[in-house]
Amino acid sequence: MLRSNSFYPMTHNPFESPEEDNAAPNNLSEAEVLPTAKQPRKFGFWSAYFLVVASMVGAGILTSSGFTLKDTANPAGLMAIWTLGGILALCGTVTIAELATRLPKAGSDYLFVREAFGREAGIVVGWATFVLGFAAPTAVVGRLAANYLLIPVMPWLQRANWELPIEYIEPLVATLFILFLMIVHALGHRESSGMQVASTLLKISLLTGLVVLGLSFGQGDWTHFAQSHVPSSSEFFTLGVGLIYVSYAYTGWNAAAYVAGEVREPEKLLPKSLIAGCATVVILYLLVNLTYVYALNPRMMTELSYDEVTPVAQLAAEQLFGREVGGAVSLLLGVGMLASVSAYMLSGPRIAFAMAHDGAFPRFAANLHSERETPVAAIIVQGVIAIGLAWSGPFLSILNYTAIGLAVISGLVVASIFPLRARKDLPHPFRMPFYPLPPLLYLALMIWILSTGVMQDIEGLQADSPKLPTTFLSLLTIAAGLPVAYFLGRKKPVS
Repeated sequence: MLRSNSFYPMTHNPFESPEEDNAAPNNLSEAEVLPTAKQPRKFGFWSAYFLVVASMVGAGILTSSGFTLKDTANPAGLMAIWTLGGILALCGTVTIAELATRLPKAGSDYLFVREAFGREAGIVVGWATFVLGFAAPTAVVGRLAANYLLIPVMPWLQRANWELPIEYIEPLVATLFILFLMIVHALGHRESSGMQVASTLLKISLLTGLVVLGLSFGQGDWTHFAQSHVPSSSEFFTLGVGLIYVSYAYTGWNAAAYVAGEVREPEKLLPKSLIAGCATVVILYLLVNLTYVYALNPRMMTELSYDEVTPVAQLAAEQLFGREVGGAVSLLLGVGMLASVSAYMLSGPRIAFAMAHDGAFPRFAANLHSERETPVAAIIVQGVIAIGLAWSGPFLSILNYTAIGLAVISGLVVASIFPLRARKDLPHPFRMPFYPLPPLLYLALMIWILSTGVMQDIEGLQADSPKLPTTFLSLLTIAAGLPVAYFLGRKKPVS
């Protein structure tokens, strides 16, 4: 479920303490002995807060709204699902805040599910997180970065009678991006934290500028909101599909939990940073969508193709400020998303490396290059999966495949709160308000999202031109972790 721009150099085994034996005394729980390499608690509130904001602001807000406006032409419906998605994210955030303060150690999703439902369940979630939380988003963001970067170039290619079919150019460019970043990270080049901060600030600044300057000086029209209407029964289903994409846009709210072992006073600072970071992004997203509707005529959006509405942020900037500004915004957002692709290529293999050392992932991922100390095998596997997904179909299908999978994974993590709350051997420095309503509401909405995805697959298969059953494929990907869990569940950690 992580969509984080953070990273950690792998100079040690994250699950192994040099001063303690890995064997657990019989009177201690697994949670008490899950090694964390005695990471220093050096992060304060602002570091954790910024990590949440940086992890949440990504590709979803730059594309999802265009699909909803095209399908419904209903501004009120658009704002409603983004508000509901924000409530959903806040429910997940307060739940993860309690989980992280009960188990303030490295491991996050894998650790929570492992302690709640057993080692095998943790392995399934870990496997799914590697594929659906890192490899698939690498493909999604790679495709979208290529889309934004190609917008100013496409008219020139069309005039030049480019022989390669247009629909192949985007996945080809995304593949080149992924291959380049695979080589960079395999060679041992480390991104500096400054680069990640700069790229995140670029995206946040552009979105904030779009809101402030667009609403103040842009060529928009408030009468676009007059096209709002009460949804019909079929439109409710369409808005449910839109919520799938919105839920993907809000993922990343759990990011600070991944550094729970390094935050000072986690019982106080983790809940504050998680909730404050999530609330900030909810407000930003609602304002950005307000600006989209102000800039774009919903009825005109229905006349465009899905490919044309994908770069909705660029469309809004062009409408508000002109073609030249829209092209510049497109290039800057494309560059910012490339940094996110790089972050996935850096973080995903290292989480696989850490899990492999705990015996929870195929052992090849625990191997480091003898000289460069990089998890080359894990980097190659993630890159190959991402490239395969980048060519697997239209961008919208890849997004749907990723969003559904992340929704299921996040549901399993949130459900961990029920067995872990019942345990008397764990501390409880933070208790979420209104328990059990937040996790129950979150799970109910996740079930609705999953049901909508299944119905969408069934309708797609019954159509004249059958569509790829992305929901079933996403669930099949998670299920593929079951044999992995069976074979790895009894293996001991790597010494």
